[in-house]
Amino acid sequence: MSKKDSAGVAQILAYLNEKNRPFSAQDVFSNLQKQCGLGKTAVVKAMEQLAQEGKIQEKVYGKQKIYFADQSQFADVSDAELKKMDARIAEISTEVQTISQSCRQLDTGLQGERYLCKGVEEEEETGNDP
Repeated sequence: MSKKDSAGVAQILAYLNEKNRPFSAQDVFSNLQKQCGLGKTAVVKAMEQLAQEGKIQEKVYGKQKIYFADQSQFADVSDAELKKMDARIAEISTEVQTISQSCRQLDTGLQGERYLCKGVEEEEETGNDP
C-alpha cells in the first residue's frame, strides 16, 4: 500500500470516528474527495480493509454496504449524563427558536424599510416632492 493510500485509510478512519454515524463508501468518497484525493475504488478498498482489521464495522443491506465506527471504542454514557445532554439540547433549541424569531422580525422590518426607500428613490427620480 502506498503512502497516499495509508494516509487515506487514516483519514477515512478519523472521519468515521469523528462523525460517528453510518456511511456508504460513496458518501465517504464524496465527503473526503477534496481532502484526501483518493478515487472511489481506493476508498472502497480502504473501508473494506478497515472493516477486516476490526477498526470499523460493516453491515450489508442487499447490494449496499454501510460502514460505521466501532462503538466499543467509545465510553458508555450514564442515564444521568444523557438527561443532562437532553436538558442542554432543549435549552439550545429554545435559544435557537428565540433567535430565529428575532431574525424573522428584523427581516420583516428590513423589507419594510427597503420598500420605503424604494418609494423615496422613485419620487426623487421623478422630481415629485413627498
